[in-house]
Amino acid sequence: MSNLADMGSKGTADYRRRRAEAERRRRQTVKRAHREPKRFEAADSKTRITGPWDAATDCAWCGGTITPRSRGPIPKWCSATCRHRAWEQTRAAASGRSAVEVVERRVEVPVPVPVPATPARRDWPGLLAVLASQVDDGRIYDRDLIDLSDALSTVLEAYRRRAYVRSGSIKYQRQARARQQARRGQLG
Repeated sequence: MSNLADMGSKGTADYRRRRAEAERRRRQTVKRAHREPKRFEAADSKTRITGPWDAATDCAWCGGTITPRSRGPIPKWCSATCRHRAWEQTRAAASGRSAVEVVERRVEVPVPVPVPATPARRDWPGLLAVLASQVDDGRIYDRDLIDLSDALSTVLEAYRRRAYVRSGSIKYQRQARARQQARRGQLG
């Protein structure tokens, strides 16, 4: 009980004097801390002492800049999202499910020629060229070749029934076109 009486209560002059003295000492410590160079700054301004606080300038996940805080642990990530993604990758690596090697390869997918609902006379050569390339590439199944053969036979029969084809005029036109292309090749 005597210790309590010596300490004084909050309302006594002795208590207030001790509290004021403690506050004065705390403020002096703060002023000294502002005047003294910080531990990572050398006395010579040209040299700089490196420490662990210099290591964390870039995010370990995305490479973005990290704004260091004045207190607390040194951050490795710029945001909670990057921290969570890094945690997910670490967890996947621990379970053996993470990607070991990324393989890049170029895949060329031919763009199909849009087929008009009712092809015009000028559309047929292009469509038949597409059909020929699909047969060559193996994109037409073997099971469909019988139906395709029947359809092509019907088309060739109709083609041969044309008077223009039977008269030989088409052969003459092909020869004229070949001569024209040869002349263009010699000039170009």
